[in-house]
Amino acid sequence: MPRLRESDAAHRRANGGPNYVEALARGLSVIGAFGRGRRQLSLSDIARATSLPKPSARRMLHTLVTLQLAETDGRVFRLTPRVLALASDYLASNRVSTVVQPVCQVIARATGRSCFVAVLDNHDMVVIAHALPHYPMELGPNVGLRHPAFCTAAGRAILGTFDEGALDHWLAGLKPKPLTKYTATGLETIRKTILNSRAMGYGATHQDVKLGDCALAVPVRRYDGRTVGALHITGTLDDPPLRHLPRLKAAAEELQQQLF
Repeated sequence: MPRLRESDAAHRRANGGPNYVEALARGLSVIGAFGRGRRQLSLSDIARATSLPKPSARRMLHTLVTLQLAETDGRVFRLTPRVLALASDYLASNRVSTVVQPVCQVIARATGRSCFVAVLDNHDMVVIAHALPHYPMELGPNVGLRHPAFCTAAGRAILGTFDEGALDHWLAGLKPKPLTKYTATGLETIRKTILNSRAMGYGATHQDVKLGDCALAVPVRRYDGRTVGALHITGTLDDPPLRHLPRLKAAAEELQQQLF
């Protein structure tokens, strides 16, 4: 068996010991290199994005093409729709996503606003269920969407349930970047905003993510009180979403009895 580079060996030691599979981690990092604005990438692009040597990146890409998770014209690579099966397996096996999707649809129809549920993934919030008014598809078009948690209503709602130690630890690793001219990036200001969300019992934004947009979110908890996500609704400067807060809170309370 070829010997691991010292950097790879150190990474293995830091990420789970001898059972850590470096090849799997590399393959997943290649998949993660693609995204909005990065739909097709060359071998050199992949190597730069993942910090992998070109021979390693080439082997990962060859494997993905063989598994039909990626395709190539010989110059650039693209993911195929088969990658969606990975997300579908998560959504099908995760009770949160399957239970909250119908709730999102009901709220979207009742309010005429986009509604989604997001979960926290490190410093991002990730949409796992989404509905638009008069859009009855089981999976809305923005499932899988990521945004920085610190400046979103859903992120603030979730972070507001953290205790002081957990919040300080989360903030210590945060490297905030502004999305609009209204996005506050000072760590102390971010902390105060999250604590304010805790006091109010909900998270809110005012053009923090997109100019002209407002948003509102409440924590979604399991039966035992553990926070598992946030229920989020969009609004505009002309039609702010705060009037829908009672509806969101009632929906979150109902969901708590269904989430085990």
